[in-house]
Amino acid sequence: MERNVLVDRLKGYACFLVLLGHVIMGIRIAGIDIPNFFWGMEKFIWSFHVALFLFLSGVVYKVTGEWKSKKSKWGFLLYKLYNLGIPYIAFSVIYILINSLVGEANTGFAPSDILNVWKTPVAQYWYLYALFFLFCIWTAFSGVLKNWQITLIVVLIGYLAPLFGIPLGSLDVVFYSALAFGIGTFVDFKSLTKLRTWAKCLVVILHIITGIIFILLKKIEAPFIKEIMILFGIYSSIMFISILQNCKAMARFLDFVNKYSFQIYLLHTIFTAGTRIILLRLNITQWWIHILLGTAIGLAFSVLAAVIAKKVKCLNFFFFPSKAYTLKNLDFKR
Repeated sequence: MERNVLVDRLKGYACFLVLLGHVIMGIRIAGIDIPNFFWGMEKFIWSFHVALFLFLSGVVYKVTGEWKSKKSKWGFLLYKLYNLGIPYIAFSVIYILINSLVGEANTGFAPSDILNVWKTPVAQYWYLYALFFLFCIWTAFSGVLKNWQITLIVVLIGYLAPLFGIPLGSLDVVFYSALAFGIGTFVDFKSLTKLRTWAKCLVVILHIITGIIFILLKKIEAPFIKEIMILFGIYSSIMFISILQNCKAMARFLDFVNKYSFQIYLLHTIFTAGTRIILLRLNITQWWIHILLGTAIGLAFSVLAAVIAKKVKCLNFFFFPSKAYTLKNLDFKR
């Protein structure tokens, strides 16, 4: 199957937004004076960046043949459990341990919280948790319902359950993620990019203006408006990157980030928080230094760790389990 370059570059773009958003959030929570513009930027990024990741996961799920790529439903789910579960547990544990030992970290944890990662996702790792259960739902109903029908039902459950006092618990993140992922599983991705350049620019501008208005009104996280911004953000991102990739330098940068996007996603908060703590201990509080160094080090050190891990099989196992060690006794195709 031929890879869709735009999908890969969108993944690189989403990953960079996650990194930048966490840098800004860390600076704000640390109490460093920062222009209000960045508060608005953070809100704007949060309104769609992980949804874009989920949408792309849905697109890839569809174009790679869904569960049929592993010949059986159980084989597919075991494969996903192996490849999502190990990174999820490993990096959740690392994150909790670091935050429980470092006093200057923004989020407080105790080592005992490790026992709850099976039901309580931490930090950005909730994405892996939600993604696995989304695969479970779509696989379970595949063949019985079409992808758009599964999407509609799961999204409605996510909205209606709280209204009837039915707690979703830790599965709340799964139902929250269903809209973006689900649309990715049935939308015709190629048809989304057929606008003329001027129309694509107009979509991007309207998305920014709409985001500014909702941020100023403090409504960007309100019910239904949140969903509008998710869908608008996904579509606008597709338009934006389809234009931006015409610049060779930007295309190469997005390709580079995409190449290490999974490792960056897993590791970046460790390095960005470490950078912020060191700078504060050196009494460096200029916001622009924190943003530049936090972003650069978060990116560079995550990539460096990824390069090292690729050379050490046991380390790469925590990023890509099935690439490092194939379980011979676990036949994913059966």
